[in-house]
Amino acid sequence: MSMTSSRRPRRGAALVVALVTISVLASVTAIASSRARRGAAVVDNRRSQATARAMAESGVVAARARIESSLRDAGMDTTQVDRVFDALTSGTGPVVQDTVGDGVFSTAVVDVSARLDVNSAGADGLQQLLAVVAPPQEARRVAEAIEAHVRGDGSGGPSIGDPARQQRRMRDSVAATLLGREPTSRAMQPFTSLDELLTVPGMQAAWLDAIAADLTVDGDGRVNRRGASRRVLAAATGALVDRPSRLLLISRGWRRDHVLTREIQAVFDVNGTELRLVRWREQDR
Repeated sequence: MSMTSSRRPRRGAALVVALVTISVLASVTAIASSRARRGAAVVDNRRSQATARAMAESGVVAARARIESSLRDAGMDTTQVDRVFDALTSGTGPVVQDTVGDGVFSTAVVDVSARLDVNSAGADGLQQLLAVVAPPQEARRVAEAIEAHVRGDGSGGPSIGDPARQQRRMRDSVAATLLGREPTSRAMQPFTSLDELLTVPGMQAAWLDAIAADLTVDGDGRVNRRGASRRVLAAATGALVDRPSRLLLISRGWRRDHVLTREIQAVFDVNGTELRLVRWREQDR
């Protein structure tokens, strides 16, 4: 056998090894590149999430500071105070909006005391509002079911139904009084969102959609007569006031050129020129 013919198989084998090596290296490079891209995307997404949340929180802080500053400037002038609240709750646009680096926030204000509070309106008030969109008997049945849920009474009857719950409530109320605090709400199982009303037997989505703008789960039982609609005033069972007693700040934050948005809903009691935090909710949009 000649030397030339013996080299050909070796060259062929070397070529195969080289091609396999190149293929493996190409695959490894592709996998590494893909992982690097995914890792970069994860890092970028986390950065966007952190920026969005920071911006949303900044929006709450900025809006609160602006509202308190406006109320202090108005002082004891009732006309000016009314103008401050009217401007805040007009719904014509955000109260504050700004950018910080590549982050953006926008905050709107809602007067929840201009709405009927689900957790304190009682069956009569809820029935009055539901009757606008539902047959009278159905409105009464759903209103009683909502009130039963709020009381923590599954039977839906007029009584509390659970002596142990009533004793705990009385105990907590006495303890709060001794500590100089406000007694806790009578609501035993308050609704935390309007969407939860769809779990109430008999409630229809179309009815809820029709009256959602007149309902809230963030009220304190008082209704702002200057800002409430006629049907809210007709259904109001609590005290009527002339100014907002609670404000809901809805702040959204995001990073420029990114779709992820963080929303913070902060509920504040209005106490003179100060806003005192009552509730805080967060969600991605």
